[in-house]
This record gives sequence, C-alpha cells and structure tokens, in this order.
Amino acid sequence: MVAMENMNDIQNAESTQGDENNIKSKNLVCVRFLALPVSYIFDAGEMEIGWGDLVLVNTEAGLSVAKVVGFPSPEEASGLDEIKPVVRKLTREDLDKLASIRAKEEECFQFCHQRIIARNLPMKLTRVEQMFDGSKTTFYFVAEGRVDFRELLKDLVERYRTRIELRQIGSRQESAMLGGIGSCGREVCCSVYLTSFQRISVKMAKNQNMTLNPSKISGLCGKLKCCLAYEKESYANLIDNLPKPGKKVFLEQGEAIVVSINIINQTFVAKLSDRRFIKSTVSDILTEEEYRRLCEQKAADANRQKEQHQEESAGVDSERNRPRSKRRRSSRSRNSRKKRSKPE
Repeated sequence: MVAMENMNDIQNAESTQGDENNIKSKNLVCVRFLALPVSYIFDAGEMEIGWGDLVLVNTEAGLSVAKVVGFPSPEEASGLDEIKPVVRKLTREDLDKLASIRAKEEECFQFCHQRIIARNLPMKLTRVEQMFDGSKTTFYFVAEGRVDFRELLKDLVERYRTRIELRQIGSRQESAMLGGIGSCGREVCCSVYLTSFQRISVKMAKNQNMTLNPSKISGLCGKLKCCLAYEKESYANLIDNLPKPGKKVFLEQGEAIVVSINIINQTFVAKLSDRRFIKSTVSDILTEEEYRRLCEQKAADANRQKEQHQEESAGVDSERNRPRSKRRRSSRSRNSRKKRSKPE
C-alpha cells in the first residue's frame, strides 16, 4: 500500500510538472473584452501579438473581439484548468465587419432606449454588445432594483430575431464601459487597465489623511475612488509608526498631546502643558523611563547650576564687604597742592 501511494504521488508530481512545462512553452496573452473590465488568458500560439492589438477569441457565447492588455507569466496561469487559443488577429476584412457591427449596435441601442421610454421602465441603458458572429446581442443596463423587462425582451426578440440577453450591471461597471476623465485629469482607471474592482472603504481615505468630502473621494460612478486602494498597504505601514491624535507622548520638552500627524513626512504636531505647539518626528519620542531619567538629570543640573551661582554670589559679596585701607598721599602731591594754594 505504501508503495502504491508513493507511485501515485510520483505520477501526480510528474503530471503537475508536465502541465507547468506546457504552460511555459505557450505564448500566453492577457486580453480584455470591450464591454466589461474583465481579463482572460489565452494562448496565442505562434502568432506575433503586441500590446493593444485586437484579436478574435472563441468564448462560450461565441466569437468575440478582445484587446491585448498584457502578457502573463506562467505562474499566473498555473491554476487555470484550460487555456483556449486565440483564433487570429483582426484582419482588414474583420475590421470592416467590426465597423458594421458597431453601427448595428448603435441602431439596437436607439431602438431599445425608445422601448424603455415607451414602457416607462425604471432602467437606464448603458451599452449594447453584439457577438462577432452575430449569434447573440447583449443589452447592459443600470437600475436601482429589480426590473420586470419581459415585455421589453419580447420587443427586442421580435425586432432582431436572434438570441437576446438583458444584463443588469452596477455603477462601477457602467463607468468602465463609458469611460471618462477623472479628477486627476486622466482617463478613469477602470476603463483603461483595471481588470477587477476591489472593496474600497472610508478607512482607506482616513489613513491617507484625506478630507472626507464625498465630492473629493468619490469617482464618476458615485462610489469611492478605486485609486484609494493603490497605496493602502504603504499608508498602513507608515501610520503604524506614528502616534495617534489625542495620545500622550513624552518628548524632551515635556509631556505633550498629539494634535495632528503627517504620514508622508513621518512627523506630528504636539501640544505641551504650557499650551505651546511643537513639531517633532517619531525618533524624538521618549519612553516614560527615559523621560523620568531626563527630568532627574535636568533637575540635578539645575541644582548644580544654582549652587554654583550661589557660590559665585557669595564670593562677590565677601569681596564687596572687605574693608579698604586709606591710601597714603605722596609728598609730591602734597607740595603741588601747597603751591597751588599760595597767593601770587
């Protein structure tokens, strides 16, 4: 039994190693579909594909156009069960066909928008996507709650006579589809390179000392900005070194209360007991034991200086109180006074 288990382990290890070698030998590309910010890994085979190229891939719904957004490492693709191949790069004929598909999508958008208004449905149409082979058309919309769109679906099927899907998306996906310019002056990240949406919290903005104004920390979608998560770990590590506002710290100048902190510069402003404000760094903070020793040393130095000053004062006073001897005048000075006193 032990021998059989060892043989099975060896076979599993060999199969795993064989899969890794097969992945390393493949020309992997990471593609992103034009409708949703989701990336997938495909095998380009012997094709020479560069970043930003449009390729045709085979999905579960049919042939679809995708854009190359990167080249993953074999480690990133090691957990995938199956990696589908890229059909081909888009040719001139494919680009012409893609232009006609875009025109058809625009016509579908206008018709669906009219039917939504006519049936007074609480939904906002965002985008229409048609598969490259025309086998399916997907209508993406945004709504606050669930919408009964059965009658709308009948109108679309009757008009286009193909497989229709109505898919509800969130506000973040809507921003990724439509794009736009963010407050930084650049195109929003979700429509350029983000492939997934992280969970964003107000705590991230607090850790970065940002003003908690919804108009400042919210994106075009009305949700918290995705870029708040970019430096989350860095700020979390930096803020651990700083004392929290309101905490008592021991400094060389005395005991103080932290008023505000500067995470980037690793400095803080503290208020002393005499109501003075000082700016300090993390290295200036003393432990309570160090602060007690410093106070004792300062007190000893003050006493020593006081005693020295008293000794110096006592010496000056003794010098002042010493009796002075009368100075004896010389005979020359006496004779000169006599001469000046005689009348002419």
